Amino acid sequence: MKDTSSKITIVVPFRNISDDCRSVDGALVECVRSLQLISECVEEVIFVNDHSTDDSKKHLSGCSIPNLRILNLESEFKGKKAALELGVKGAKTEYIWTLDADVVLSQFSSERFKEFEQGLWQDLVIMPVYMNSGNSLLEQLQTNEWRYLQFITWLSSEVKLPMMCNGANLIFKRQLFMENIEAHRSISSGDDMFLLSRVMKFGGDTSMCWEKFVRVEISTVNSWRESINQRIRWAGKITKLPSSKASVLHALFALISAIHVFAFIGLFIPSWHLESATFLSVKVLAEVLCMYGVFSNRMKMKEVVLALPQMVLYPFFSLLIFISSLFFIPKWKGRRVSLK
Repeated sequence: MKDTSSKITIVVPFRNISDDCRSVDGALVECVRSLQLISECVEEVIFVNDHSTDDSKKHLSGCSIPNLRILNLESEFKGKKAALELGVKGAKTEYIWTLDADVVLSQFSSERFKEFEQGLWQDLVIMPVYMNSGNSLLEQLQTNEWRYLQFITWLSSEVKLPMMCNGANLIFKRQLFMENIEAHRSISSGDDMFLLSRVMKFGGDTSMCWEKFVRVEISTVNSWRESINQRIRWAGKITKLPSSKASVLHALFALISAIHVFAFIGLFIPSWHLESATFLSVKVLAEVLCMYGVFSNRMKMKEVVLALPQMVLYPFFSLLIFISSLFFIPKWKGRRVSLK
């Protein structure tokens, strides 16, 4: 067991982390392997089983994390929100560090982590999640979009009006979660964004820790259908958030996207095409350069080239996803996700 105390507990909800419902996915194996080192620096690592039917629980039971605890959701509860709540309730520390069970952690520095922990006082700390790119068109499109969203996360945090955060790599006060869970318990997705919005609404303190002591990575989904479901789930979170200071940036982002759409239409109107082309060129180039600036050591040239037309069409895609989120219920791990 650990011989030093920490004010941070890692909580990881999981459900069916497998390739074929029999063998455990390599992502979970890598996640657990990387947590073996990190576990020495935190008080406890809590995995919460959301009624898995594969071998993931068996694999976790046999791993060598000394301060690991596995909790199981009761039959009357289900979903990531319920699993996260159970894990947070079971923790005894002031802070919770949430991770997804399919993330891979690398480049962990115990010295930098201890420095971070010693200076930790904020209500919520936003941290980045990187997406591994692949060779297929779908994988590259997903990765470019993810980079764009991560850039917005970084930029909005820099101006002290954070618009987004990601529960796959997030640190927050346990008390904050427990005090606000009632406000969104019925919504099975979106614990990260709801926490952020509550902090912003009531004047809490947030900060950004951009890859100071660990790198957290996720993989792309495998099909277009999975990708659409995932993005509808993300869009559904935004529509249910309470108003806060960051809502100004959400509104500004929506306005710029609307102007983008009108400018694209203006390309086909002779009297507007010059102004429209200028606006689109400046906007798209700025977005791609900013993405490259944040991810220059990971962004291949073919992905930069692909990002140019992708950013031209992205507002149309975002609009389609937003409208879809109003009428369709997405799925996660074989279940419909409640966003109401």
